[in-house]
Amino acid sequence: MEILNSMLLAAGGFSAALGMIENVLSVAFGLGLVVFFHEVGHFAVAKWCNVHVERFSIGIGPILWSRQKGETEYALSLLPLGGYVKMLGQDDMDPNQMTSSEIAENPRAYSSKTVLQRMAIISAGVVMNVITGFLFFVIAYSAGLLEPAPVVGAVSTGYPAWNAGIRPGDTIETINGEQVRTFIDIQEAIVLSSDELQLGLKRGDGTEETLSVLPARGGLGRSIGIGFAMTTRLSPSIEDPELISDAGLPCDRASELFQPGDNIVGIRPASAAAPATPSPADADQGNDAGATAATPETATEEPVIRTRLLSDLRLAIAQYADREVTCIVERTARSGDSEADSQPRTIEIRIPSQNIRSLGFWMAMGPVRSIRSDSIAAKAGLKVGDTIQSVDGQVPGEDIDPLFLPVYFAQKAGQPVKVVVARTSSDGPSTAELTLVPSNLPGWSESVDSPLTPLTIPSIGAGYQVQTRIARILPGSEAEKLGTLTPSSRITRIELLHPDPGKGQPDALGDDERPVEIKLDEAAKGDGGKTSESADINWAWGFETLQRVPGRRIVLHFESPDGKQQSVTLKEFEKEPNWFLWIRGFNAGAWVPLENLQKAESIGKAIQLGYARTRRNISNIYLSLRQLIRREVSAESLSGPVGIFRVSYHLAEQGIFQLISFLGLLSINLAVLNFLPIPILDGGHMVFLIWEGITRRKPSAKVVGWAHAVGLLLLLSLFSFVLWNDLFFSP
Repeated sequence: MEILNSMLLAAGGFSAALGMIENVLSVAFGLGLVVFFHEVGHFAVAKWCNVHVERFSIGIGPILWSRQKGETEYALSLLPLGGYVKMLGQDDMDPNQMTSSEIAENPRAYSSKTVLQRMAIISAGVVMNVITGFLFFVIAYSAGLLEPAPVVGAVSTGYPAWNAGIRPGDTIETINGEQVRTFIDIQEAIVLSSDELQLGLKRGDGTEETLSVLPARGGLGRSIGIGFAMTTRLSPSIEDPELISDAGLPCDRASELFQPGDNIVGIRPASAAAPATPSPADADQGNDAGATAATPETATEEPVIRTRLLSDLRLAIAQYADREVTCIVERTARSGDSEADSQPRTIEIRIPSQNIRSLGFWMAMGPVRSIRSDSIAAKAGLKVGDTIQSVDGQVPGEDIDPLFLPVYFAQKAGQPVKVVVARTSSDGPSTAELTLVPSNLPGWSESVDSPLTPLTIPSIGAGYQVQTRIARILPGSEAEKLGTLTPSSRITRIELLHPDPGKGQPDALGDDERPVEIKLDEAAKGDGGKTSESADINWAWGFETLQRVPGRRIVLHFESPDGKQQSVTLKEFEKEPNWFLWIRGFNAGAWVPLENLQKAESIGKAIQLGYARTRRNISNIYLSLRQLIRREVSAESLSGPVGIFRVSYHLAEQGIFQLISFLGLLSINLAVLNFLPIPILDGGHMVFLIWEGITRRKPSAKVVGWAHAVGLLLLLSLFSFVLWNDLFFSP
């Protein structure tokens, strides 16, 4: 049996290796094909104009293989980064040929041809790439393409989409009146925008609405802060079912393992629990005391919450964070299943709840950073810049943990909550008392995905900062017993130490032997490189990360009130009795994206789709260049050969027609970029020809030589830059 297992493992590894080789060869052939068609355009028109073509090469640099056929040498060169057609009287490496009167006397020299003939030869490569790009799209749409659906999967707090009221599950059907087919269309429209966008939405409940959104400038370009939607289906390509859950989180203790390909179609929360008897303090404040185990007299059957998108699943899990939930799973048959298990079936998998682990201290409350338009907070008069001083008489940081406020407001759904805020206006500092009636949206259901993302109270539609400065050390906690941390200490850096490096199941941060660092001090640096007390860094970001890796020891680096740099290691953590984890520990990369199949019903429809895609891509490339010149899109977003190969390989894994579609995009890019007015490119040659056509004389050899030298230097610089991007900035 061991020999058989070894043979099967070897066969599996050999099959995977063959698949990898096949993908690499497919990518190499496809990229070579794009270059080949470009050079065929030059070659065919040159022959048609009776020009002597000396060499036709795919690739540049040293020649690896060549064969002479007639008057032309056909070659494969070392670097598959381009290609060239070397004609008599036209050589980019020897621009003097273009101005040589001796060569021009040869009737078959490129330089002896009329301006219109030379324009035709130069532009033929670009025209060929546009044609082949169009044909690639037609082929891809004829076979069918999976493209990300125009459905919002995530909304980043404080970004224009969140402020405008866009929610996960919304479908963006139109932008500025133009129909949207894929999420890529949405991304392109946002990145290339310069004005406010009119987004036509279809809400999850079927209602339609149009919202005005002005994209904000970000690190790599304009953004409104949305991500594409994921389904609740686990990727069938996951090799090990244990990788679906993160170590130490509830999924790791599910009633059985989730399997690759499982589809979670619903969530059934455990029966509602009887309320605990409130303590005197709770009774005085009117607080909910939390939940206890249900009894037969108080338990009620909860309905199944249907889930189609990952955002639905996350919301349902956060809504019932304090209870065990049962996942209704549709499981398809897998290879190797017995005959009894070969049919699709529905199973139920129970996942327990998990208490938040307390760090033993509360942080100081920060100001309100964002308010959703037309929200409960906005209608009640809450303003950006306000700082919450009390909630139902409780002072954040002294009587209640500021991080608990999203849960507290959700627990008070439908009930009035008294909030006192401090605000500063032109008349000076003042306080205001507001009354808000929260909805039942659960706390922490909107993730804190960056150090500068505010923590939201979803039930009122406001986001706020929690400072990195300690406000209170909890009595009896390990933090108090160590005696090092004190109120007003400021956390600057966190190290997370894996309990068993390199062994066991990876957690949410992987399985690396090196400590994972969260550098709050660097994220909070203000002008002059010094850490600013008023920086927008949000402790909630670090706190959420700590909750996702409950098995790790925590090393806190902090600055004491007297300015001394110190550190302390926390090893023991108590559970928050009435506060539960809003996630269950599914691996973030385990899900299948929501995609639509774009397949033409006829060749006419495929041509229509291919033409529309070609026209849109040409327009978008020019708009992208405009945004780059205006510095509205970062140059770090540019990709070079490594990035192109990486994307091509990824698409080849998804299927040959996904790769063909990308080759269409690459062909259009090559056509447009190669026709830019840069010396040594086709566009640069066209500039010289236009000059010659207007002035009736060729540019001097000196001008051509200098122009080609500048063009070559520019291209080498650009190549080096994008290669640097590929190696050091690309994910």
